[in-house]
Amino acid sequence: MIRHRIAWLTLAAVATGCTVGPKYKRPDVPAPPQFRGAETNPAAASLGELKWFDLFQDEALRKLIQQALAANYNVLIAAQRVEEAQGQFQATRSALFPQLNAQGVAARQGTKSPTQSVVGGFGAASWEIDLFGKIRRATEAARADLLATKDNQAAVTIALVSQVATSYFQLLEYDAELQYVRESLVQRHKSAELVKARLEGGVGSKLDYDQALSLVYSADASAALLEKGIEQTENQINFLLARPPGPVERGKILTDQYQPPQVPAGLPSALLDRRPDVRASEQQLVAANARVGVAKAAFFPSITLTAAGGYQSADLLGIVNRAGFAYSMGGTVDLPIFDAGRRQGNYNTAKAYYQEILVNYREAVNGAFHDVSDSLVGYQKAKEYRVAAQHFTETLRDQSHMANLRYVGGVSSYLEVLDTERQRLTGEQQLAQAERDELLALVLLYKSLGGGWQI
Repeated sequence: MIRHRIAWLTLAAVATGCTVGPKYKRPDVPAPPQFRGAETNPAAASLGELKWFDLFQDEALRKLIQQALAANYNVLIAAQRVEEAQGQFQATRSALFPQLNAQGVAARQGTKSPTQSVVGGFGAASWEIDLFGKIRRATEAARADLLATKDNQAAVTIALVSQVATSYFQLLEYDAELQYVRESLVQRHKSAELVKARLEGGVGSKLDYDQALSLVYSADASAALLEKGIEQTENQINFLLARPPGPVERGKILTDQYQPPQVPAGLPSALLDRRPDVRASEQQLVAANARVGVAKAAFFPSITLTAAGGYQSADLLGIVNRAGFAYSMGGTVDLPIFDAGRRQGNYNTAKAYYQEILVNYREAVNGAFHDVSDSLVGYQKAKEYRVAAQHFTETLRDQSHMANLRYVGGVSSYLEVLDTERQRLTGEQQLAQAERDELLALVLLYKSLGGGWQI
């Protein structure tokens, strides 16, 4: 009768048990109505919602990103950290349930008295009743840690996709520059031969010939630097893919890369749920809030129920005939009285840590808004600069062509050809860089909007 009453009291206590500590509520962080530099009436859709394989439509780049996601060192480490957090959550959550163990004993002891033998098998159970939510709060914190780790894994994915795309576009830019230099080198060799022929024919000067050769040597030097940059960038891409150094397959050329007709930024408030780094910061805040509850629950009593039962015998050879059933039941109440301020210190520490993580979260949110605004203006101005560079380069090409015609016709000196040729190649190289910068600005905008982690 007494045992039944204890059981009913225990169930009633569990049913009416409370969870101490503050309940989590997302902090109010003011969000602007729209991103600076974005459309006036922003729609809910955002560039960040695109899958990376929809934004990057170069098949070679897609293959590189897929290989990186499968083999990159940071991605593999992030995956193992998720496994670690999953194990920690499972271990913490297990305290909510009864713990069962089995024990066996066999002993034989002899003195001046007759020899005594003991043999038995027992089962033991223990269960800490979570009256005040200490274990539930700890489980809540472990779950938040797990979610934060998963969000950090997504952030690693974003960074990797961006790094591969950035390096690939840099590689294509080097290819474009090298192509311009090689085309210019062909023309410069022809021009040098023409000047040499004029010199040998008595209508040219040694100065003109030396100037023509300087253009050839200058292009050779530029080609060497670009070839160095190409190999080093290929090595960098291979490192991201966890591959040994070697060549990298190309797809479309720089000017044929896909550019979306529109780059909507979406609503700033939606950024809080789309950017993994912001979500991870919030999960850290959830965990810190739950650990305040764990520290507060330590001020309240804890109750642990124990039970054991089994068979034991005093005869090793007569277990069946002489065995007897034995059991025990009990409960332990741990009531804190005096600990010289240890619990209070832990509670104060937990509250202070929560405030620290709260500041980190607000900083992460505000930083995300700034990232998007900076990326929007960066992409817009990169596009405008590329258009201007394209017009400027076309003008320089015309000037170089006219200068060559004027020199062949004897109207101007070779110095004019020299200047316009140098300016033309410099303009073409700057155009390639502008085309690259426009693509890199798009990648940065995509990353700042939280895109790229969707596998």
